[in-house]
Amino acid sequence: MIKLWKFLSVLIIPLMCLGLLLVPGAQQALAASPDWGYEIQPNITTVGFNEDFNVTVSAVCYAENADTWQIMVDFDETYLQVINITRPATLPTGDAPDPYPGEPTLNNTDGWVYDGYGVPVAVPLVTVNVTFAAWTIHFRSNNVTTGSTYLNFVFVNPYFSPQVFLGGPDYLNWAHVVNGTVKIGGPPTISVSPDNLTFNAIEEGENPPDRTLEVCSSGTGTLDWSLTDDAAWLSETPASGSLGADACEDVTVSVDATGMEAGDYSATITITGSPDVVVPVSLHIESAAPVEPVEPANLSVSSVSISPPQVKPGQEVTISFNVANTGGETGSYNAVLYINGAVEDSQSVSVAPGMTKNVIFTVSKSDAGVYDVLLAGQSGQFEVVSTGWFGGGLGTSGIVAIVVIVIALIVALVFVLRRTRRAI
Repeated sequence: MIKLWKFLSVLIIPLMCLGLLLVPGAQQALAASPDWGYEIQPNITTVGFNEDFNVTVSAVCYAENADTWQIMVDFDETYLQVINITRPATLPTGDAPDPYPGEPTLNNTDGWVYDGYGVPVAVPLVTVNVTFAAWTIHFRSNNVTTGSTYLNFVFVNPYFSPQVFLGGPDYLNWAHVVNGTVKIGGPPTISVSPDNLTFNAIEEGENPPDRTLEVCSSGTGTLDWSLTDDAAWLSETPASGSLGADACEDVTVSVDATGMEAGDYSATITITGSPDVVVPVSLHIESAAPVEPVEPANLSVSSVSISPPQVKPGQEVTISFNVANTGGETGSYNAVLYINGAVEDSQSVSVAPGMTKNVIFTVSKSDAGVYDVLLAGQSGQFEVVSTGWFGGGLGTSGIVAIVVIVIALIVALVFVLRRTRRAI
C-alpha cells in the first residue's frame, strides 16, 4: 500500500525507449530541454560473436529534481540477448533504490528489457538533481556467422509520452538520448586481392618482376593464416601470419624462371584460413629472339670546306668536313689538320650508328701568302693577302686615292709635253 501511495502521488516518469537498430546512428534529441536526459554508452566499440559486453544508462540532470526513474530498452533479439540489468547500489542521496514491484523484466523473445525505481518511500521529500549511473545492462552477442554489422542505440517511439513529473508539475516534457555504437561480427573470414596472378618472362632472360598478394581478414577476432604453393618456380614472403579484425598484410610472390624452356606454366597458391582460398598463378615464357650480328662502324668523310678562301693577316679561317657512320656500331675518327705539311691541330670524334658529325677547325695566319691544307685525305688552300697600297684589302678609299694620283700624274705629263712642243 505504501508503494502504491507513492506511485499515485507522483505521476509516472516518461518511458524512454531506446532501440538497437542495424543502421548507423548519431546523437538523437527530441523536444529540446536543458533539464534531464538519459545517456546510453557501451563499454566497447567492437564485439565478437558469443561475447559479453555492458551498456551503461546514465540519468543526466541538467536542472531541477526527480525522485523516480524508469527505462525500457528495445533490441534486436537476432543479434543480442540480455543477461541481466542492474541498478546502482546507492542513489546520490545515499539510499538504496526502491524498485517497482516485479522489476526488472527481461524479454529475449521479443527483444526488450524494462526497469523502474525511485527514492525510498521513507524519505518522500528527498529529491535528486545530480547525474548518476542509473542502470547497467549486460548483453551477450549471438553467433553471427556471416559478415558483420553495426548496431546502434537510438531513440524509438515510446508508448508513454516523454514527460517527467515531480509532485504534479510537468518540469521537462522532453527526451534526450546520447547514443553509443557497437559493431558485432561473425568469425574472421579470409580474402585475397587480386584473385589470380600472371607473370611473363623471356627464355634465358631476366626473371619477371615480383607481384603483391594482399591477404585480408574481415569479421571479428584473430585470423591465423598460412600459405603453400605447388610449383618449384614459385616463392612467397611471408608464408604465414596473424591478422586482427579488418586488417590486411602484403605477401610478395616471386618467380624464378632460370633454365625453364619457352611455354605456358600454371600453379596455385593455397592460403589456409577461414575458409581456404586458392589463387591461380600463370607463367608465360616467350622464346628468345635470335641475335642478329651487328655490323661494325663504317665511317666516311665529305669534301673539306675552307671559308673564306682569302683573308687578311690574323683573320680566322674555318676548315671543316662531315664524318658519317653507316655501320651498326659507334665509331671513332681521328682528324688531323696539316697546313704546309706540318700538323696544325687534331680532333677525335665519336659517331653513333646512322649519325653524322661536323668536324670544325679554326686557324689564323699573320704572314701573307698561300697556305696548303691537308685534312681527311683531302687538300685545299687559302690565301693571306697583304694590307699595303698594292696589296689586297685596300678598300674603296684606297682605290679612290690611287685613281686620283694616277689622273694627277697623267695631267702633269700632258702639261710638260705641251710646253716642250712650244719651245721647239
